[in-house]
Amino acid sequence: MLEEGFMELKSLLEFIRLQRHDFLNHLQVISGFIQMNKGEKAREYLLEVARELERLAKIIHLQVPEATAAFLAALAQGTDLQVEVDYDIQCNLADCSVAGEQVGAALETAFSQAISCLSSPEVANRRLEITLRESEDCYTCRLVFPAVTPCEPLKEKISAVNRLLAGHDGRAEMVEVQKDGESSFEILLVFPRRES
Repeated sequence: MLEEGFMELKSLLEFIRLQRHDFLNHLQVISGFIQMNKGEKAREYLLEVARELERLAKIIHLQVPEATAAFLAALAQGTDLQVEVDYDIQCNLADCSVAGEQVGAALETAFSQAISCLSSPEVANRRLEITLRESEDCYTCRLVFPAVTPCEPLKEKISAVNRLLAGHDGRAEMVEVQKDGESSFEILLVFPRRES
């Protein structure tokens, strides 16, 4: 448990380091546009950076610190392992009935395992798509990424997450999906909402 917290802190510190690097890089790009009298390009670039910061704010406002930490750690791990992590967050987790520690552990395990699978040099499309949505009775986090082999360790980890969430009326499952001749894995994490 202590080791888990230390690794999460290390990942967060790595994310902060990466953000600092990105911020300095953005300033250099904007400065370059201004020096070359390309004000319109500088403005477009600023708008693009602002959109990315707006997306990042959705992670910061998840209302469950452990979930925020898991998302930020995934972004840092993805950058470190050269895996593109694309996310679409459409809600916060304010009414989640699962304790923050379990939510964070479930997300962190799923994110980390998926990114690790994609980090192999043999994987051509190194992209993980994460969506977080809500319905009347639950929150659903879906991870989609190219199918890789071997996947047995991944299935075992997702089964362990399912056992963790089942004790809180949630679930985790993993399926392989065939679409347009391409094979991908889909991990679904379901966190129940508190009853009103």
